[in-house]
Amino acid sequence: MRKYRVNKVPYTVFDNINEVPLDIRAKIIDDWKAAEIGDWVTADDGSIMEVLRKGKMGRTKGKDRIRYNIGTCTGTYPCVEGAKFSSEKMDNIYSFGGKFSIDYILDRDKLTKKEEVFVSFLSTGMPMQEAYLKAFPTNDEGYALSAAKILTSTERVKTAMKKELEPVMEELGITPEYVLGTIKIMADDAERDETRLKALMKLSDILDLEDKTSTKVTQISGAIFKGFSDKQLEDTKRPLLEVHEGGLADG
Repeated sequence: MRKYRVNKVPYTVFDNINEVPLDIRAKIIDDWKAAEIGDWVTADDGSIMEVLRKGKMGRTKGKDRIRYNIGTCTGTYPCVEGAKFSSEKMDNIYSFGGKFSIDYILDRDKLTKKEEVFVSFLSTGMPMQEAYLKAFPTNDEGYALSAAKILTSTERVKTAMKKELEPVMEELGITPEYVLGTIKIMADDAERDETRLKALMKLSDILDLEDKTSTKVTQISGAIFKGFSDKQLEDTKRPLLEVHEGGLADG
């Protein structure tokens, strides 16, 4: 038996039928996908819990134009054939995947159409805040800056930026060899120890001396485009989540 709080109210998840009181057993229905609020349903692992919410979403295509979903103290589940119903507590009980919107933004591998536009604006030298405002449907400048910082910290945006900048760098003669060579000259010939140390540290970052199997290509073009440290990313996440509870604009 487990208890989870939703809006400060505790709700019980019974791990098996033997734990369920007799008065509740009468409320258990066979098919959780047909449940209503107040019904008790059985998860795929045999756990029993109460349905706290029921929602519906419209669809523009397909035979069933309306799809329902149920919510419990562990998560939200679509009422469709083949859907899984786990009793494991999700991080975000109000989303189908159990993640917060910002997690989807950080974890996604491919650029969305709006992110492609965002990257194209960035590659022209446009400030990230302005690029976000032009690419996404928002006029909130504070949110746009925070969202832009989050996006530019992701590997997919860094990779896309590098591809966008490749022709420009090639035209200017800025190659990885040129960048590395210039930093090496600074490390070898700089008069000030501080300058030499910074150059050596930059070389160390680029070559990733702790992991010699990979070269950080995005670091090589770092003079043009830089990511953000973990601390900067965390500092950005906090106001972003406060300003937009629903997460970043997507699309």
